[in-house]
This record gives sequence, structure tokens and C-alpha cells, in this order.
Amino acid sequence: MDADVAALRAYITGRLGSELIEWPGGRPGEAEIALVDAVMSIRARYGRPAHTVDDIELAPTGVHRAVASYRRLRGESHLDDLAALAHLEAAALTEALGAQRTGGVLKAHAIREAAAALTAVEVTCAEKVNPADETQKKAYTSVKGLGWVTWEYFGMLLGRPGVKADRWVIQAVTNGVGRPVTAREARTIVLQTAADTGHDPTRLEHALWAYERTRPRS
Repeated sequence: MDADVAALRAYITGRLGSELIEWPGGRPGEAEIALVDAVMSIRARYGRPAHTVDDIELAPTGVHRAVASYRRLRGESHLDDLAALAHLEAAALTEALGAQRTGGVLKAHAIREAAAALTAVEVTCAEKVNPADETQKKAYTSVKGLGWVTWEYFGMLLGRPGVKADRWVIQAVTNGVGRPVTAREARTIVLQTAADTGHDPTRLEHALWAYERTRPRS
């Protein structure tokens, strides 16, 4: 593992430079939005938030579009009540989020079921989310189509340090250490490299993710 950390550290210095890009900040204090974001990001384009160019307002795309649609559905400024999400009418949630699937089930259904499962173990708001709690993790991953990677990402979006070992991060670590790695290996190597370099693990993971997504392909 020490050799992998040294190799990834050299890769980061050579490819990403000494100043890592900023982590966008997630969805602090809003468990509903973080859950929607985490699940909708599975095998999806993240897209961009709504923004204005030359006085023309451009609509959000990708995951940002789903988040914006959910906000309109709920009609409240601060969305941190997983029990309320769990009790939303299923058809209305599906209409808002669309028909994307994970593990063969609608993502909207998985989101609603995850909110219910977490509420059942007394996780009702952002403050109560603890990614290291095995009971919480088991509740989340008991939902078909959801696994430990997005459970960790859910926590990251709420401000907990972590690594979302998706395909881009796995590929970045594979390139860095010079051998194929699993999702769990990628997570461990990034966490240890972050500790070795003094970087925040979430920021380091995001920098690797962003670099791998946008680097030129030969």
C-alpha cells in the first residue's frame, strides 16, 4: 500500500499540480437534496446548475436538473426532512425526477425507499447522518440499486470527509498506481494519500474525478 500511495502522490503532483481544484461544497444541511443528488448521480452526467450567459438564463442539466425539479416539487427553501421525502406521493416524485433506473428500479423509487429506511433507524435529517454507522449504512444499502459507494457520497454531500469511488476515480487511481484497482482499493488509496499529503480527502477525490473526466484521450 505504501508503494501505491507514493505512486498516486507522484501522479497527482505531475498531472494535477500542487493546487487542487475546489470541491463545489455539496449540499450541507439538506439531507433530502443530498439523497436525491447521490442517487441521481449513479451512472449519470452531473451536468451544470442553472446559470446566466449574456443575459440569457440557461436551465440546469443532468443531476442539477433533477435537484431543481425536486425543489419545485417540495416548494420549500430548506429541505432537511427525510420523513417528508419518504411520504411523498410516488407518482409525483417519479414525474419530478424522471424514469432513470438503478439496479432495475426507478431511481425515484430507490430515493423514496432509502428515505424510509433511514427514517426507520431514526436518521431524519442531515445532522443525524453518520457514514461510519453500520446500522445507517445497512439501512441505505438494503434498498435495491443502492450500494456503499453512494452511501459514502451521500455523507460527503453533507460535509463528511470521504471518497466516492466511482468509475472516474477508479480509473484515475488505476492510472496513478499503474495497475487495475477495485472500488474499495481506490477508496483506501485515496484516503491514505490524502492523509499522507495533508489534503482533505473529499477535495482530493474531487480533483481526481474532475481530471479523469476531462483529460484528453489519445
